[in-house]
Amino acid sequence: MTNSKWNLEIIKAGIERFVTEEAKIPTAVDFDSVDYLPSARQIQRAYGGMAGLRKTLGYEDLDFTKGDLRKEIALKAFTDGLVAEEEFERILISKFGEPFVHTQKRYAEGTKNRYDFFVYAQNTYFGVDVFTTTRKKYIGPNIRHKIHRYKSVPNVPVYFVVMGSEFSNDDIQEVIRATPMLHQYPSMKLMNELQFVAHLESINALTMPSDFTGLEVVEQI
Repeated sequence: MTNSKWNLEIIKAGIERFVTEEAKIPTAVDFDSVDYLPSARQIQRAYGGMAGLRKTLGYEDLDFTKGDLRKEIALKAFTDGLVAEEEFERILISKFGEPFVHTQKRYAEGTKNRYDFFVYAQNTYFGVDVFTTTRKKYIGPNIRHKIHRYKSVPNVPVYFVVMGSEFSNDDIQEVIRATPMLHQYPSMKLMNELQFVAHLESINALTMPSDFTGLEVVEQI
């Protein structure tokens, strides 16, 4: 290889990093899009392409979408998403009260679509779709997919919330500008976690029933 920076050990470490972050083996396009892997052209010149590189590196399971590796990746992704949802549920319940925060509420008759959370508040209501990602460039594709799911209820306010502190307000605004579909549905808003928590301050909660017993208490009885 003409560039001595890219030895097999570094390339293999880069592939494993990509698989951990993105839950898939990098394609030629992916090799060109990240700075911790060589270009696809370099791989073609040195190893005859991606298949040749994988063979050279000695991967027993060349298909990263199957087998134990894929199970580990899927488990990690599910666990991260579940932790995010559990954290967010606590935030919503502390603000609006358990009776008014509905988890996995179905919407659009005849479908299996569900809001992660649906909240009833004073003079309003709204859905929340929480998601996690490790890279900014994947927020846009995530949002476009979600818009297709929610456009059947275009008049219901829906907040797409990126969990964690990795993405700044400027990052979110950049994604919004680069996602024309989002401008077609003014009821759909993209925010990071801190933006959304700040936005909640402008929404008033309904009055809690005086004789309400929460699930946490019920489970301890």
